[in-house]
Amino acid sequence: MINTEILKNLKYFEKAPLIHHINYSLTEDAERNILNGWQPECMEDKWLSYSIENCVYVHRSWSGHLMYKFTIHNKTIDYIEIAMDDFVNMNNERKVEIFFDLLPFLSEPH
Repeated sequence: MINTEILKNLKYFEKAPLIHHINYSLTEDAERNILNGWQPECMEDKWLSYSIENCVYVHRSWSGHLMYKFTIHNKTIDYIEIAMDDFVNMNNERKVEIFFDLLPFLSEPH
């Protein structure tokens, strides 16, 4: 369970996010682990995630900026919303790549 004190300092999309359709299937374990969230334990942990209902929010742990938001329905992520204002000098393709690099980490038991 995420420490609700951390949620007070988080920042959300300032500009309309990029919508990227992925239709990505998850195992039951991955779905459960993603929905359980991830709370950083040290400075090297770069991400913070939590869910409200089946909507998952993924923030940068240091800045608190929301980078990705997605909803899981029937063990599937249909699309992701990607921050347009908080990635520095990064094209949209790279933002999607980072999400796919991050997904296995979020899918692990925490």
